[in-house]
Amino acid sequence: MSRLLPLLAALCAAGLAQANPQGFYRQPAVQGDTVVFVSQGDLWRSSLAGGAAQRISSHAGQEISPVLLPDGKTLAFVAQYESAGDVYTLSLDGGVPQRRSWLGSASVRVWGHDGKDGLLITAPAEDGRPHPQPYLLKGDKLQALPVGDASDAAFSLDGKRILFTRNGLRGDHAKNYRGGAIASLWVMELGGGAEARPLLGADFPRANNRRPMPYRDAQGRERIAFLSDRDGFFNVWSVAADGSDARQHTRFKDFDARQASISGSTVVLARGADLQRVDLSAAGAEAPVLPITLAGDQPASTARWIQKPQNFLADVAVAPNGERAVIGVRGRLATQGTQALRRAVLQMPEGARCREAAFSSDSQSVFALCDMSGEVELWQFDALGLSAPKQITRGAPSLRTDLSVAPDGRHLVHADLAGAVYLTDLKAEGGPATRQIDQLPDNEGIEFAWHPDAQALAYVRRPAEGGARGQVWLYTLADGDKRALTSAKYHSAAPAFSPDGQWLYFASRRHFQLQQGSSVWAERNMGPAFEPGTKVYALALQSGLRSPFAAKEELPPPAKAEAKPEEKKDAKQDAKQDAKKDSKPALPRIERAGLAERLFELPLPAGRYRSLQAEAKRLWWLESDFGPGALKSLSLEAGASADTHTDKVRSFQLSGNGKTLLVQRDAAPGQAPELLLLDAAPKPPADTGKFSVRWADWQIPVNPRQEWQQMFADAWRMQRDYFYDAQLHGIDWKASRARHAALLPRVGDRVELGELMGMMASDLSLLHSQVGYGDLPPLAEEAPPVAGLGARLEPHEKGARIAHIYRNEAELVSERGPLQQPGLALREGEVITAINGQALRWPQGATLLAGQAGKQLRLEVQGADGSGARSVIVTPVDPRRDMALRYQDWRFSRAEAVHKLSGGRIGYLHLRAMGGQDIADFAREFYAQLDKEAIVLDVRFNNGGNIDSWVLDKLLRKSWAYWQPRHPAGGPRFANMQQSYAGKLAMLINENTYSDGETVAEGFKRLGLGPVIGKTTSGAGVWLSDRNLLVDNGILRAAEIAQMSPEGQVLIEGKGVVPDLEVDNPPRATAQGQDAQLEAAVQQLLKQLPARAPAADERLPRVKAYPRPRG
Repeated sequence: MSRLLPLLAALCAAGLAQANPQGFYRQPAVQGDTVVFVSQGDLWRSSLAGGAAQRISSHAGQEISPVLLPDGKTLAFVAQYESAGDVYTLSLDGGVPQRRSWLGSASVRVWGHDGKDGLLITAPAEDGRPHPQPYLLKGDKLQALPVGDASDAAFSLDGKRILFTRNGLRGDHAKNYRGGAIASLWVMELGGGAEARPLLGADFPRANNRRPMPYRDAQGRERIAFLSDRDGFFNVWSVAADGSDARQHTRFKDFDARQASISGSTVVLARGADLQRVDLSAAGAEAPVLPITLAGDQPASTARWIQKPQNFLADVAVAPNGERAVIGVRGRLATQGTQALRRAVLQMPEGARCREAAFSSDSQSVFALCDMSGEVELWQFDALGLSAPKQITRGAPSLRTDLSVAPDGRHLVHADLAGAVYLTDLKAEGGPATRQIDQLPDNEGIEFAWHPDAQALAYVRRPAEGGARGQVWLYTLADGDKRALTSAKYHSAAPAFSPDGQWLYFASRRHFQLQQGSSVWAERNMGPAFEPGTKVYALALQSGLRSPFAAKEELPPPAKAEAKPEEKKDAKQDAKQDAKKDSKPALPRIERAGLAERLFELPLPAGRYRSLQAEAKRLWWLESDFGPGALKSLSLEAGASADTHTDKVRSFQLSGNGKTLLVQRDAAPGQAPELLLLDAAPKPPADTGKFSVRWADWQIPVNPRQEWQQMFADAWRMQRDYFYDAQLHGIDWKASRARHAALLPRVGDRVELGELMGMMASDLSLLHSQVGYGDLPPLAEEAPPVAGLGARLEPHEKGARIAHIYRNEAELVSERGPLQQPGLALREGEVITAINGQALRWPQGATLLAGQAGKQLRLEVQGADGSGARSVIVTPVDPRRDMALRYQDWRFSRAEAVHKLSGGRIGYLHLRAMGGQDIADFAREFYAQLDKEAIVLDVRFNNGGNIDSWVLDKLLRKSWAYWQPRHPAGGPRFANMQQSYAGKLAMLINENTYSDGETVAEGFKRLGLGPVIGKTTSGAGVWLSDRNLLVDNGILRAAEIAQMSPEGQVLIEGKGVVPDLEVDNPPRATAQGQDAQLEAAVQQLLKQLPARAPAADERLPRVKAYPRPRG
């Protein structure tokens, strides 16, 4: 009996552990003995003693940022019940959450309280700066605190001071970060007008210091606890209220303390997957783990079904016989034909991912690159899903990519991320064998094309010595000969063999025709613009061939010319190849001698051509550079012209027999793309229904935990293979995986998986390391987004007072906000009393704007004194557009300030980012200010892109001569170079200048274009492509491309761009509307200008003397 008791106890314990497992715990809040935390996207309640936690919330969205109020009974938090994010309070005894804010922002956070019922929160800044600002929320009244920006905050114990964190990484994951956005603790007296000051003195080493937590020590003195990575990991430290007497309370060396909360002198922190307790009053005390388990179900971990496969469509390919397509969705593979044919789901274990599927030449198998072995390898599947897959390759040195199957049933080619090209022989002696056949300088996607009998392979690669232009190369299987068929002078791509083995088609940009209207005299000269200049060419694979497009003539084809010595050598090698083949080869051999010289141009206009594919009668292509385009074809005969088959085509593929087209056609947003198996005819049938591949009803089962394991491993592999430094900054990456993978069983939803991956990525200590969360569960009753009126509204006894209408340039009609439209005559200070006939109370009445973007609204408006009552019709905008209007108002106010400070002598230009819209903004604003004596270029808060070279190129453009036509008054004079700028320049940067915003600043500084003013930038200098998507379309970003100086030193990364003149924007002054950095830039430029502004007539030189003939 005594022997059975321990066994029964163990079995019971195991059953309880399984019933109440440990979770992944985040964002603790502690008050007295009560602990509330976030896990699985919900709020849970436990105690300092641990035990089985009780679920407080269960909404499908994320409930985060909990804070317990002093009464110990009320919980404040942020939820997505009715918006993207707002503050709610809830009794711990249960009930209905009470909404406290109407901000509708995913960036809202609750940090603390004022000792009563007032909540200290951060939310988007009122003035449009893309930065959080602290507010006091009392009841439903929101009061902006006099702090320009804060990442987190706390009130002092007496409520007279606010402690807050300036800057800190937002989204990036990097240990030991020491760039310009380093987190720092500040303190400000709320009474009076004294400016904020740093909390810590100069004797505290530079580190990230955040999350201030005031408390009283055993002697009753106020101290400030906080998190600091001073020793490499975030630990708990404290200082006296004046910033002196620094003490370290924890010494973690494996996982950071990520979040923390305090009650009395007890800190509860989140570290790894646990919550730990730290007693600040106990010297050298340990930090015991709270033994918390989760009671109840785990809905995010429950097996579910993917109902909309179109959101995860990755691959489509057609069988050589044209009867089926293979479809890759969410890492799974299936083959399917048209109409009622059975969908054959290919056998593969759950929690695996396959990519780049393609049929075998006999249509009986499917090959794909899959990770079932732990690395991405080549696997073979039965095309009807009737047997288990077989692994073909092993020992992948890097992520395998770009699979292409030969038509001979024997060979396959693929590459890897390191640029190696591999050939696999399925029928080699001893089993499938893989060998490397080329080494490319990079791999950004390789185009392969097989000769119809697989005697050769064409592919596109960049030259080994570097350069952006691709070349078409030919690899011959028999002897391993490889050679370039096109030069690096012109970009060539999209190779395609004709099925008779006589021609190799390709597209190449060799035609340069200036666009009509492109002129050096243009009023915004951004450089010459060319018409699309790609044409289609063909290489004759045998000598003596006549172009199929050539007009008939009476002369016979030209005789073969005498070969050159080196060509004779090639011919002998070709002859040896023939000797190895059957006596009657099905197709003629490729005559490599003189091949590159047998070049023909097809009778097609210059344009956009990609994805060339050929069948016996026609050549097919997509007319687009990127994205969907028109599917077109050309009959292979003299006098033919292009035929348009279908528009909105995302991709297409010819079957191996040349009889069937697989067409992927874009559908309306939210709808599944069409997949069609059509006859390869010039025009599609009138009714394509019977040719449709029925795939949108494919419901895919997903086991979240197994998929999370796959995504975690995939993210680890892709960081290993994409990361710009092959040595991974010297980190033991396998050890990092093992340390973090130990926490994977505790992950309970997709957000927690992302946080765990971010923790792992932080070991690499690099920016551009954000996590994209991919497939988050949809909200069951998602509230419609609240539309905006392009104005800041304030509560008023009669409704909502129009405190400020966001301003913009009056001439840009399309950029006006809803209240700026002609005829409305709405003014700041007026009151909106009703919306669509319903009396308005603000801010609660924001719900009347839910779902109203783009729809007409009737507003009842009157003056604050009740006069001028009238009705107006407005059309509100969506939240994204409303935020853009708020930003434009901030930009407008900066330009207005520069104009006022400089007396109109200095211009202003802000670049919010470095993308397509931003270069358009640059063209509009920069050229409109060429008459200014100086210009301030502002890249503060710029979050990057890739247009720095365009901007710098225009700033470097200088005048060297001038033009003066004849005119009674001396004539309008202008510069050569046209549209160049001759004035002074200065650039503004700050801690939130990021990525390409930093690159343009570093270039501006190194090229000597003017002073750089402000604060050191973030330090995100290694660029990336974001190709490394996970199976659910999430991502753990991997930085790929280092930027270095001519001396070989890595630029920007981890350090940032250091300004020539450091100027801070102090917190209180910034909150009051001042902009010290802007003012400093204006002053610096004014110092470089003459005391008196030159008259318009004096700005350019005049001809002093006209030449006269001698004699």
